[in-house]
Amino acid sequence: MTLEAEPIRRITEEILSQYNRRPKGWSVLADQRGNVLVLGPSSGYWLRLIWLNPHEYTGAGIKVDDPEKMRRIVEGTPSYGLRPLPRGSVQKLLRTVQQNGRVEGSLAEKLLSIPPVSTSELQKRRPDAIMSGPIITHKDLGAISEGQRRLERKLASEAEKLFRKRYPLRSGMYT
Repeated sequence: MTLEAEPIRRITEEILSQYNRRPKGWSVLADQRGNVLVLGPSSGYWLRLIWLNPHEYTGAGIKVDDPEKMRRIVEGTPSYGLRPLPRGSVQKLLRTVQQNGRVEGSLAEKLLSIPPVSTSELQKRRPDAIMSGPIITHKDLGAISEGQRRLERKLASEAEKLFRKRYPLRSGMYT
């Protein structure tokens, strides 16, 4: 693994660029501690996010040199992506959630069978609604292996440094 952590903005731009070139074959795992594992068709990234508010975050990320080991974790799960939803499916989706509290079965399969597309394709199509996901939630991504725990500690430290540098007044509230 590359041990040089980079600011989250730079890493997410790289991820989005790769996604737009090849939107199929992605997986995203996240835990409640701010760790996110993004696996693309030929690359992977480990991110450590520090949430500033519900719509903004900072943090650090590292490119994973050999994502194949981690890909086994998500084997058989639906591919992550941005999917344009056909007309009427939003109402059906909302009705199902209201009635059952979740989406499962044939509706879930139908929605996840829609191929993920690039952001430029979404701009061309201009769909009424877009579904993103799925994001697989894991209790603790650091528990996957000892190597992951070491990586998690390093990224947590780097993310904290970036947070303190970029938001010194905000970070002072948490010390």
